[in-house]
Amino acid sequence: MEEKTQAQKEKSPKRKHAGLIVFACAVLLVIILAVCLTGKPRHAITLPTGSADVSAEKEQAGYQLKDTNITVDNVQQVIASMKRPSSYSASVTNTLYWSGSWQKINATTYVRDGISVTEYKNAQGTADHYIAIRDNLYYAWRNGSTAQYTASTGSISADDTSMIPTYETVVSADKQSIAAAGERTVNGESCIYVTVQADNGYSLTYWVSTVSGLLIQADYTKEGDLVRSVVLDNIQSKEPDDAWFQLPDGTNLLEKETANG
Repeated sequence: MEEKTQAQKEKSPKRKHAGLIVFACAVLLVIILAVCLTGKPRHAITLPTGSADVSAEKEQAGYQLKDTNITVDNVQQVIASMKRPSSYSASVTNTLYWSGSWQKINATTYVRDGISVTEYKNAQGTADHYIAIRDNLYYAWRNGSTAQYTASTGSISADDTSMIPTYETVVSADKQSIAAAGERTVNGESCIYVTVQADNGYSLTYWVSTVSGLLIQADYTKEGDLVRSVVLDNIQSKEPDDAWFQLPDGTNLLEKETANG
C-alpha cells in the first residue's frame, strides 16, 4: 500500500503539469475562437513616426480634435498620429452572438512598461485565471494556483489575450477596405470611428477615444447582424500596482533580469 501511495505521489506532478498544459491550451482556444470568429487575427504594428495632417489641442474639457473633418481619406493618418498610454487598466467585455444565443466573457487588463496581464472572470464575477505577456513569452495560471504555464507567444499578441481588436491595424489596411469614418460621441466621450470591410464578408467598426487614445468599443457584423461586440470601460490611467505582475512562482514581470531568467 505504501509503494502504491508513493507511486501515486510521483505521478502527481506529471498529472498536474499535464493538466496545466490542457488548461493553457483551452484558454488559448477560447481566445483564438473569439478572434477567428470574425476574421484572421492581426498582429499589432509599430505606428509610423511623424505627425498626421491634423491639428489638435488640449482643453480643460478633454482632448478634442480641432479643425479636422475625419473622413475615409484621412482616418488612417489620424489613427497613426495617436498613441496609447504606456500604463493603464481597463475592464473588457466581449459578447459573442450566434444562432439567437449570446455569451459574455469578462476580463480586466493591466498594462505597464510594455507588459500586459489579463484577469479573466467567471460567471460569478470573480477571478478565474490569468494570462500575461512579456516580450516573447506567454504565461497562464489559475487563480490561487502555485503552478504556471510558460511558452513562446508565437502569433499571440497582448491584444489577443484580452480579446481586444488591435485598432492600429487600420493604418496598414487597404484604403479600399475602409467603408466609413468620422467622429462620434460614445458615453459622452469624443471618439473617432472607422469601419473596415474584411475579405471574409465581415465588417468591423472601431471607436477610438480621442481622450485616452484607446479603443473603447468595437463591433463585428456580418450581413447587418451583430456577431461580436467588445467594450472597454472603467479605463484608469493610473499605473497598475506591482502586485498584478507577480507570477505564482514569485517572479515579478516588471523585473527585467528576473523575467528574462
